[in-house]
Amino acid sequence: MSRGERFLEWLEALKGKKAWTPARAALRRSLAFPPGAYPKAMPYVEPFVREEGWKREAHYLVAALYALKDGAHQEGRTLARALREKARESDSVEKRFLALLDADRDQIAFRLRQAVGLVGEGLDFAQLLDDLLGWFSPERWVQARWAREFYGTEASEEEKEKEVEA
Repeated sequence: MSRGERFLEWLEALKGKKAWTPARAALRRSLAFPPGAYPKAMPYVEPFVREEGWKREAHYLVAALYALKDGAHQEGRTLARALREKARESDSVEKRFLALLDADRDQIAFRLRQAVGLVGEGLDFAQLLDDLLGWFSPERWVQARWAREFYGTEASEEEKEKEVEA
């Protein structure tokens, strides 16, 4: 089970509790702050997170985006695929997608929020977290896979093996 799948289970359990309404509000509100900086969101993420730095921020970001979409998880529907569907309706989606692929640590939260806001249906939040945990890899394998998914091409077997190793 991947880190993203374990975190999704955590979020799904939280969603199933009476505390989901205040948790959802706090997590959504946290999008106005740098990831992990809004104290009212901390009770809902810190019990799960053991890392520091970007890995911690990625958990906060995914939790906030999950709350933004009210927990509409759809396994296998990656953000890149969802944006590809949306690009059929609007020419500006590709420009936003390319800006997202080029996002650095200061820009990624804002650009992800914009991208997730564009797609109406659910997303694979487990995969999103797993992808964000590898976002700053020097090989940029996450961005390459997202580009393939957006433009409709599949990864070679060698590239798939490289992703599994990372």
